[in-house]
Amino acid sequence: MKKTTIVITSIIGIGSLLAQPGKPRGPGGQYGERMEMMMIWKLTDHLELTQDQAEKFFPSMRAHQKQVLKIRKEEKELFTPVYKKVKKGEDISKAEANKLLNKVATYEQKRSKARIDFVKNSGDILNPTQQVKLLMFDGQMKQQVRDRMQDRYKPPPPRGGKQKGRRKF
Repeated sequence: MKKTTIVITSIIGIGSLLAQPGKPRGPGGQYGERMEMMMIWKLTDHLELTQDQAEKFFPSMRAHQKQVLKIRKEEKELFTPVYKKVKKGEDISKAEANKLLNKVATYEQKRSKARIDFVKNSGDILNPTQQVKLLMFDGQMKQQVRDRMQDRYKPPPPRGGKQKGRRKF
């Protein structure tokens, strides 16, 4: 009886350990791969890529994404000392704020330049129509995601039908 209980308990314990997800939730976590696959599928459909184009385009796109990620990481590091000062309750001088704003503008320009360079360089793979579609894709994709989130998280309509004015006694 004791052996059976121990065996069943160990099977349940091992089974529950194996059922845990491998990656944490959130950006780049458990659903990061799914999001990337969906984006590739949508982009392939949107640009109407051929098999040959896709084989050449997506490796260059991944290299571009790594470059943009590196720029974002550098930009994020700008805020660390300022965030620490604010957290301690220290005031930020106008000169420090302006310096930070100028650096942020520089990083935004770097990101924008990297994007434009990527689209220009994709001219070897994509035709001009596909290049324009590529420029428009990011904004359209974000808008679709926003719309879906708004539709999904709308509050339910009030119950009880049409509300009439309050009764006066």
